[in-house]
Amino acid sequence: MQNLPRSLAIPKPRFHILGPGGIGSLFAYHFHRHKIPFTFFQRHAPPVPPLAKHGSSTADQDAATHEQTTTKIQHQKPTFPPSTLKYMNLTALETVSVEPQIIDGLDWEPLYPSIDKELFRNDPIYNEMSRAPIHHLLVTTKTYQTVEAISKIRHRLRPWTTIVLMQNGMGVREEICESMGWKDETERPNFVQGIISHGAQKTGDTVVHTGKGHVWLAPVVDPSSSSSTKASKAAKAAAGTTSGDDSNSDDDNDDNDDSNDSSENDRSTPHWSQSTLPNINKLLKVPAKGSNSLFPNLIAPIMMKLSIPYPASSPTPFAARFDPSTPFSKFYTAPKTRQQLRDLRTKSLFETLAAFEELSEDMDLHVLLPDHLLALQLSKIVVNSCVNPVATLLEATNGTLLDKVDANLAVKNLIKESQYILSQSQEYQALDDQLKKEFLTIEALTETTETILRATRQNRCSTLQDFLKGSSQCEIDYMNGYLVRMAERSGVDAPLNRMVTEKIKEKFAAPRNLPTKNI
Repeated sequence: MQNLPRSLAIPKPRFHILGPGGIGSLFAYHFHRHKIPFTFFQRHAPPVPPLAKHGSSTADQDAATHEQTTTKIQHQKPTFPPSTLKYMNLTALETVSVEPQIIDGLDWEPLYPSIDKELFRNDPIYNEMSRAPIHHLLVTTKTYQTVEAISKIRHRLRPWTTIVLMQNGMGVREEICESMGWKDETERPNFVQGIISHGAQKTGDTVVHTGKGHVWLAPVVDPSSSSSTKASKAAKAAAGTTSGDDSNSDDDNDDNDDSNDSSENDRSTPHWSQSTLPNINKLLKVPAKGSNSLFPNLIAPIMMKLSIPYPASSPTPFAARFDPSTPFSKFYTAPKTRQQLRDLRTKSLFETLAAFEELSEDMDLHVLLPDHLLALQLSKIVVNSCVNPVATLLEATNGTLLDKVDANLAVKNLIKESQYILSQSQEYQALDDQLKKEFLTIEALTETTETILRATRQNRCSTLQDFLKGSSQCEIDYMNGYLVRMAERSGVDAPLNRMVTEKIKEKFAAPRNLPTKNI
């Protein structure tokens, strides 16, 4: 870990990966290269408990019957997830003929732990696995699948869990918090928002790295945290709150101030009047003025915070199917003090950021300040909202949006309307003028969009790919739909974005003739 003596380095955290598709598998491969443990979630529980053959056998079991059963199992079609992951790098011409690199012994867990409750009731390993807390979660699912997927593991999350969202669009985090019933910061986990431009496709047990890109990520600054930085103001605006109230000083968030937490009253009743979230200023050091680097340095908290153990798992029974009325606090024992909770959150967030920083060279990955990432998110959502609906409605490759006059005009009109929506939003107003000029003017957005279209001329956008695969769902609500909601919050019109949102939904809902596969 960065800034820690080798003798004091803490163990690398285990990441649970929700969404073992192309991007999730790409991260898994790089986690493996850097010896960062990971576990995939599978969609369905295995049909036989891992220890069933031991638990169901008796001492006097007939040998012939055992041999017959064993032979039958050996000839059955495998139903478990693949135990290997093959990685092929096709990002450069000279690597096309390279043999795939293989990761053996993948670790999987069921995403739906309650589906085989009766079958697994007496399996102690499965029982414990279905309840074990998750401290670091990487989410790479489609945006419209996220809430349902996380609901399956809600009972395993904690207020000190760090959730990394590596997805298209915006608005997913807010939807998760609302759906999971995380009403305030005493329950809401840490969030890290990410943007990825690498290309990756998954077929069977093989992930193909089709295009090199970059990864940007930053902690989400919660609006209830007290900070006077621009990053906090931008995040407050993004959450729909005002950014002018910074009455709490940084001293209120001083990690060394335990005076309020040591009182007898705090031991009996948690004192939540101050923020329980990590202080981003104490984890990310802003580059010095005049520095050529745009990226902050990750600062290691004091060793005491990194060495504290996570609380032991509460003896919760098997999770029932998701019930939002079940209080989140039922699944864990809350720390008694504000400082204890903040220390756990600081530990989890630092472990997450430090682990991802190890991938910086391989994946061109950089940790950003929250307001820098917000500017990039707003730029990316405009690009996606202009390219995806037009290309999907035309069922055309990205290059068509440059070559055809009508298509190019439609893209430019969407850019113009989307930039106006941004300019009236609280998110935009909270950003630094330099960030606005660099990323969010009409000229900057047009140049970014056309650069991406030229670089991906032969590609199909993700929405069109979903359509051609026969999906009935798409991510348009988190692209153009998000801009429509942003316009509504600001009291401005969004006729083009509203129209393409409706048209895309109609296209996905309409019957279609899918190509038949040769058997």
